[in-house]
Amino acid sequence: MARAARAVAVAAPSAPGPVLLQDLLGYNLRRAQVALSRDFQRSVGEGKIRPVIFSILVLAEATPGVAQVDLARQLGLDKASVVALIDRLEAAGLLERRRSTLDRRRQGLFLTTGGADLLQGLKQEVAQHERRFRERFSAAEAAQLITLLQRLYDQG
Repeated sequence: MARAARAVAVAAPSAPGPVLLQDLLGYNLRRAQVALSRDFQRSVGEGKIRPVIFSILVLAEATPGVAQVDLARQLGLDKASVVALIDRLEAAGLLERRRSTLDRRRQGLFLTTGGADLLQGLKQEVAQHERRFRERFSAAEAAQLITLLQRLYDQG
């Protein structure tokens, strides 16, 4: 019994007053991310496509020939992680690497026909996913939220 009482005393907060999770930025961001992630998994790509895969496909479509290092920078990921993801997408026949004609050390990434076809369907599913969350805000609130979130990770 004395042992249990001592454990409680050690676990008691030393700062005055409890920290309310609802007031913590990180807690609220994580809860929002979990809600978005769960809905994405339920509604996009039959649960087989992660947001990072969708992002890579979108960036490869928008910038044909993009380098892996540039993808890593745009997504805020380390190069090794991006290489592993690109390897999987290439093995699945969704992306292909092509050596640059200007710089033979550099390989560009291009969507395959299968990747482009898959992406078109995914874009529709992601648009529906986004609508479910954006409808909770006015257009001005949604734009402000995006701006505020970007401020958290913007390096510039």
